[in-house]
Amino acid sequence: MGRAGKAGYLPTLDGWRAIAIFAVLLDHQVEYSPLANYPKLTSFTHTGPNGVSLFFAISGFLICSRLLEERKAFGHISLRGFYVRRACRILPPAFLYLAILVVLSSFGLILVSSTELWSSLFFFRNYLSDQWIHRGWGGYTIHYWSLAVEEHFYLLWPAAMVFVGRRKARWFALGLALSVSLWRTWDFHHHWFNRAVPGPLFGCRTDVRLDALLLGCLVALVLEDPAVRAAFSRFSARAWWMLAVGYASIQAFYFVEGSRTYSIFESALLALIVAGTVNGNRTWVYTFLEWEPMKWIGRLSYSLYLWQQLFLLPQAKSSMAVLQRFPVSLLMTFICACVSYRYIERPFIRLGHRLAPPPTQGRDDLARGAVVEHVPAAVEVGELIAS
Repeated sequence: MGRAGKAGYLPTLDGWRAIAIFAVLLDHQVEYSPLANYPKLTSFTHTGPNGVSLFFAISGFLICSRLLEERKAFGHISLRGFYVRRACRILPPAFLYLAILVVLSSFGLILVSSTELWSSLFFFRNYLSDQWIHRGWGGYTIHYWSLAVEEHFYLLWPAAMVFVGRRKARWFALGLALSVSLWRTWDFHHHWFNRAVPGPLFGCRTDVRLDALLLGCLVALVLEDPAVRAAFSRFSARAWWMLAVGYASIQAFYFVEGSRTYSIFESALLALIVAGTVNGNRTWVYTFLEWEPMKWIGRLSYSLYLWQQLFLLPQAKSSMAVLQRFPVSLLMTFICACVSYRYIERPFIRLGHRLAPPPTQGRDDLARGAVVEHVPAAVEVGELIAS
């Protein structure tokens, strides 16, 4: 389902991650800068929600693809192996960021409440009400809402793949995605959840955003069929632009209306757009996504997402304020992200690969030191995905 320099590595996804983090950074850097005083400008730069939705589409498609290749290579899916690798991938950088917040808060440089720290540590920040934050606004951890949604997805989907079974997985993903969409529409108008639990932001809750990841899974499951994959590849160049225009039309509607509802159609289009560049004919779009600077930023995207929030909220009486003004804020975000990726992310990903060898090695920079078993089967799956 894509091109790979190494078995199992889908380089276009790094390019998509770069676009997603750029959308988030553009939104946040403008929102918390003097440019925010110009509403006509900020109406064009409110791209953060698009970036997060794109991250969700990438995660759903990639995670499900990895689970499928593991089942094809080994005949089963190891939940232990998946959770070990995910824990080593996600938790160390996330916990490091929280630890730095604790240190800075103890010196009075920023304001962080214990409630928001605990909710971020245990990934229920997206259900935390502002009323529960007794000290500070909570802006330094608010971005952990999306990490919470992803963690809830990681707990649900691999287990579903194991217990629901191969044949029913597609229907399970489709049924659950439709259920989430229907619930989102109903609760948006009737506010049942907020009457029971006042405070959480509607667009941040797992129960109204999970379909964005499930539809990525559904696309991966459908493309597992060689006949569907071949047909998708033949028509993807023309169809891809139709999908892109469809997504742009939805965003234009949001812009005109001045609101956003996160429709299931938007999530489906994003999942198909991402899959189209993994499984399509080579055009300038794929060349751009596989451009080395794009892949480099994509690899940094997780750390960039974590650290950008620290440098967005200037506090006049704090010595941190000088680091929280553009363009210094953007420079500090990249410096911290590079350090985190080099000394935290990569070493722990390799540790996860050693503790629970994946079916394919992935990128060279992450595979060094990893022990990969069942090489012939892994290579076969990698070649299938790369086709």
